[in-house]
Amino acid sequence: MSDEQPVSAIARRVRALAELFAQTDLLRLRIEREGEEIELGRRALHPDLVPEMPHDLGTLEAAPVRAEQIRADLVGIFHLSRPLPSEGDLLESDRELAFIEALGIRNPVRSHGPGRILAIKRGDGDPVEYGAVLFEIDRG
Repeated sequence: MSDEQPVSAIARRVRALAELFAQTDLLRLRIEREGEEIELGRRALHPDLVPEMPHDLGTLEAAPVRAEQIRADLVGIFHLSRPLPSEGDLLESDRELAFIEALGIRNPVRSHGPGRILAIKRGDGDPVEYGAVLFEIDRG
């Protein structure tokens, strides 16, 4: 019998996900499933400025994010604009991200300036209520 404790299925999944994340250029990864969510993030550093990692991993420090929520200002049907916005997109300036159709009228949903799309909270064709969160934008 081995002295090592068996590794749980969730620990194996998280380890595999973290290793995959480390091999990419992604700065943030969020997975939502059945009301649960996990988010991994790291800072973007110039390769020459990366400090040596200690032998023990310790705790990970999350990069500061100035997230702003863009909310619905009326009740209607949510539609994504073309070209389709996607999570991670860098917005150079104000841009129409979507529109809400109400009483046959197309009401634009704008980014209100530059940033990066962190999350798209509604799907194309979803009904939305007043005040519903539609997008999360990183203004940092």
